Amino acid sequence: MSDIDLYESELPQPQKELIKRLRKFIALNYPELTESLKWHVPTYSVKGKNLMGLQAFNRHVNLNFFRGAKLHDAHGVLIGTGKQVRHVTVRSIKDIDDRTLRRLIDEAIVKAV
Repeated sequence: MSDIDLYESELPQPQKELIKRLRKFIALNYPELTESLKWHVPTYSVKGKNLMGLQAFNRHVNLNFFRGAKLHDAHGVLIGTGKQVRHVTVRSIKDIDDRTLRRLIDEAIVKAV
């Protein structure tokens, strides 16, 4: 069992299922990304550059884009006001919009490489 599997296994529901679904989505669509546990959360990188991370809260999960302020957010799903980080909040499986997430992740990868 990896550190990330252990992290996931210790989460309460519904966060456990949300993290599981998001990890599966990322693994299936982006095998080139490296998944690791950094800052106590699952983190994804490409060519050594950190792209995003999954963070569980009491009632939701955030998919954090570390350079999200530079992404084109056509659907208005990115939240945040800091200099760099923006996140997508996921409260239920219905909130996982594959098409929108693909666009954001694709752009994050292009800008990182």
